[in-house]
Amino acid sequence: MTKKKKARRPLPVSPPLSKVASSAPTASITAEAAADERHFFNSPLFLALVLVASTTLVYGASLSNGFMVFDDDKAIRYNDAIKNPTFQNIFLRTNLGMYAPITWLGYALVYALAGEYAPAFHAFSLLLHIGCVLTLFTLLRRLLPNREVAFFTALLFALHPMQVEATSWVAGQSTLMFSLFYLFSLLSYVHYLRRPRGLFYGLTFLAFLISVLAKSAAVTLPLLLLALDWYQHGEWRWRFVWEKIPFFVVSLVFGLYTFFTREAEGHQVIVTSETYSIFDRFLMVSHSLLFYIAKLLVPTRLSIHYPMQKTQGMWPWEYYAAPFAVVGLAWLVWHFSRKHRAVGLGALWYFLPLLVMLPYVTVGTLEMRSDRYVYLSSAGVFLLLTWFIRGLKPIIRWILVVSIAAFYGFLAYQRSLVWKDEASVFRDCVQKQPHSPLCQCNLAYGELLNHQYQSAIEHYTEALRLDSTYVESYNGRGQAYLMLERYEEALADFNRAIAAGILTPRLLLNRGKCYYMLKRPALALDDLKRSLELEARNPETYMYKGLAESQIGNPEQAIADFGKAIELSPSYLDARLNRALVLTQLKRYEEAIADYSTALAIDENIPMAWNNRAAAYLMLGQYDKAMSDVNRALQINPNYAIAYRTRATLYRQMGQMEQAEADMKRAADLSQ
Repeated sequence: MTKKKKARRPLPVSPPLSKVASSAPTASITAEAAADERHFFNSPLFLALVLVASTTLVYGASLSNGFMVFDDDKAIRYNDAIKNPTFQNIFLRTNLGMYAPITWLGYALVYALAGEYAPAFHAFSLLLHIGCVLTLFTLLRRLLPNREVAFFTALLFALHPMQVEATSWVAGQSTLMFSLFYLFSLLSYVHYLRRPRGLFYGLTFLAFLISVLAKSAAVTLPLLLLALDWYQHGEWRWRFVWEKIPFFVVSLVFGLYTFFTREAEGHQVIVTSETYSIFDRFLMVSHSLLFYIAKLLVPTRLSIHYPMQKTQGMWPWEYYAAPFAVVGLAWLVWHFSRKHRAVGLGALWYFLPLLVMLPYVTVGTLEMRSDRYVYLSSAGVFLLLTWFIRGLKPIIRWILVVSIAAFYGFLAYQRSLVWKDEASVFRDCVQKQPHSPLCQCNLAYGELLNHQYQSAIEHYTEALRLDSTYVESYNGRGQAYLMLERYEEALADFNRAIAAGILTPRLLLNRGKCYYMLKRPALALDDLKRSLELEARNPETYMYKGLAESQIGNPEQAIADFGKAIELSPSYLDARLNRALVLTQLKRYEEAIADYSTALAIDENIPMAWNNRAAAYLMLGQYDKAMSDVNRALQINPNYAIAYRTRATLYRQMGQMEQAEADMKRAADLSQ
């Protein structure tokens, strides 16, 4: 006789927190739920509007932020996949070392509507965050018997300042995108628990697949589905695992593929090294579990970077204590979960999505800890917080939670302003972590991009003082020296960077510029040619090669190099003006005039171009055109001494000696 397959028990509307709970707690919860029916917590639309309004109010400040040069430029400005969103570009290629086609589709949609308009991308991030908040709220309303707990959990999730990194950084959209579909999948699975139908199972799997295609961090979702199974049944059954086999297969494939793509992008995935042993990793993981909880409860000194540093080979004492604290917390969770499964669910909701974000490995300088890593996990902590205070008197718990939410919202608003640009973010990082060479180096880079060259030099120097292995600081400091025309100091730094193993086309170009400025054209040409071998389509490199060829006495090659620069960038004014100068030296005045004319059509406010074209017309005997051009040069710059000399020569050629002498005197006065 065959056994009948036991039907799956659907999830009740108000599930008991524990199968073994006494009648008293159950009655209390029922009464609590009944009380909810009598006040506004029974109005989901109103509560949703409150969540949307408060989230928009707090994060609206980020709409005026710009792009960050840290990943935003690669994700948006230089990302051909979003500018030409073909199936091959989106689904058959990786970007930034990640396979995340759904995220790139989101970028492509915004780019198609608004181009490289930063506020549009920030608005899209805000919409994604609001979507996550509302989905979480809907999910918790269906999952928990206490709707007040559901609302306040979603409110704290919405307003916490640690959410700013994912919401106010355009490159953080992958976190928002995968989280939205991750929550959709959980919501579909709750419906499946209520009504075990293929439709809901299929929607759960589809949402999970989209989530993984947005970011591979979604591979933890099958584990949280098992947590929901336990929350529903209060016991472990192997059929829960068999039911999730398609989910685990997808997780395994995408997890392994992520390691492959990261390695292919040049990001070394390091487990053990001279710096960190397996035991070190164990301490780092344990400490991180506590670190994030502490930051979520008391969000002070938030930063883009949280360094993990030993002192003389030893960790601070709290690292060694962390494993014991984690074990103690785990025991408390197990103890409370025996009667109140909501405690276990909150703890698992915190731990499981964070599982792949913990520092088992080192991938990059900012990869050890990050606020955005706990975007989803934070909901578990807030669920525990609001659940534990639910027993307080209504007025007390309302004042307490609303005060916490207001405090979090104020901090989130302030932190959104910090994410204005890269200089602002890393200035904040230096204030929080003054002894971090990474923060000093990245702040210096932000200052360099903002043309604050002396400040950039100071921070690059401080980074090197803190850690001499930050050799990229030599490259950045050299660029700042170069912009300040301190060529010998720039050259010394570029030499140090190259000696340390940094060899990029830009670095070679910059050292070539220094050699040219120091009148060492042969050495300049060596670097510029090597730069072109690495990057053959840089118009600036061809332009400086043309200058060096001219300096060394090869005018024809100089003209050819300037021509290549113009071919690559037709509006490249410096290349046209310098080619015109060489053509003038070769007495090819008509060609020089053509280049000056094109340059002036691009920008008519260049007195040097008007003056030099006037000189070329003068050599051709076209005095009227020469006079018109030189007068235009002096109209733009009345103190342009060279133009007075040009006009003096023109007056002499025209036999107007008195005017010529007056212009020569004016030129002499201006040259003093």
